[in-house]
Amino acid sequence: MKALKATSLEKSVFLRRERDAWASFENERAAREAAEGELAKECEISAELRQKCSALTTEAQEARDKVAPLEERIGILAQESEAQKAAAEGYKGEVARLEALLAEKDLALNQAQTNLAGALSQVARWHQSSAEHEKRAKGRTCALYLGPLCTFELVFPDSLFPVVFFNQNWR
Repeated sequence: MKALKATSLEKSVFLRRERDAWASFENERAAREAAEGELAKECEISAELRQKCSALTTEAQEARDKVAPLEERIGILAQESEAQKAAAEGYKGEVARLEALLAEKDLALNQAQTNLAGALSQVARWHQSSAEHEKRAKGRTCALYLGPLCTFELVFPDSLFPVVFFNQNWR
């Protein structure tokens, strides 16, 4: 009778440990899936920021390309007659406006690059977190020693199904 109670207790302990191991496995998988979802969102944000950064870079270059010939033209007009100097003043206003626009675009570009760096940093953190969750979920084992005659070992490999090893130590 005592042997049956002991065997029953050992089976109960084994089943509790197995249930706990499965619960832990499900929690780790849920955490990994959540991290992967967040990582996907951060990747989308990163892609959008890269597109905005590229567009702002193009706009800034176009503004620079417009400013350079206007500045050259201002230099030429300054050497000409008084009537042409009045026209040069108009160009100076345009150059100032374009320079202000360029400064605004440069500021927006810097902000986009800062946002991109932050997003890339967040993506790296999510990637590292996801890799750590996967590493923790791999290779989990649980052993149940039933005395000198046999041992059960429950292994959680990369697949969804555990592997049970039974070792009889007959002497």
